[in-house]
Amino acid sequence: MSVKEQAQLKVRDILEQGLADGVLGLARVEDEPYPFVFEDPGETGMLEVEPKWLFAKLAMNILRSAPAGYRLGLICRGCDERAVIELAKRNQVDIKRLSIIGMACSAEQARSCLCTKPYPQKVELGEKVDGIDLFEDEKVREFISGDPVRRMQRWTAELSRCIKCYGCRNSCPICVCEPCKLEDDLWVRRGEIPADMISYHLIRAFHLSDTCVACGGCTDACPVNIPLMLLQVAMRETLSNDYGYEAGTDPQRISPMLSDLTVEPCSPLEEPGWLDSLKVDHET
Repeated sequence: MSVKEQAQLKVRDILEQGLADGVLGLARVEDEPYPFVFEDPGETGMLEVEPKWLFAKLAMNILRSAPAGYRLGLICRGCDERAVIELAKRNQVDIKRLSIIGMACSAEQARSCLCTKPYPQKVELGEKVDGIDLFEDEKVREFISGDPVRRMQRWTAELSRCIKCYGCRNSCPICVCEPCKLEDDLWVRRGEIPADMISYHLIRAFHLSDTCVACGGCTDACPVNIPLMLLQVAMRETLSNDYGYEAGTDPQRISPMLSDLTVEPCSPLEEPGWLDSLKVDHET
């Protein structure tokens, strides 16, 4: 059975058993994939699992506008699950109304996204594949290792092509701040293209330094192909190596950046089995 057929069967079962009021996924409409909330089991024949689509922020907005008590299922890749966890830790999504259906990415998708963990914590669709070692990719190494002066020259050349379209901000599942500092004249002057590297991309990179879930949405959205996700690699590596912390993987921990970096910060999510509450038992 293909991953798409697995997904269609699971979503139909969820809806028929009343485990969720709707399931957010992709539907093929007139030969094009679109985000779609499946509420009728008879609609699941339209469900698709490709291409990759980031649903976390859309799920947040759907739950905010849905009637009280509406329960939403979500077909979730590993990066989407990490984004949901980060949003929940920031009280942006009500986890009691959300159920994750975990889907592993293919090896091809993992390579395309340079993903180090291309699967959710519980895989229900597809099979786990190994993640990518970023330091084995020669082009990636040019941006994240080696002489710092030459790295800065490469990044300066890349970022100078920015047309300040805000695609990176809009596509990021963690960029939910209102108002956004990247629209503040104090930090980002309007009418200037390309955007000043320091006041735009580095402010954004530092703001996401401990919350980036490595989904690659910023890179995918960039119309001039700047590898923006790689701006976050150094901080992600530091937090992982020095504090054993990775954004979106442990709902019981908040970022060490919110402490003095010597004492483990207290988590606002203390309920045991928090992540289990996001799962749907398809065998009940």
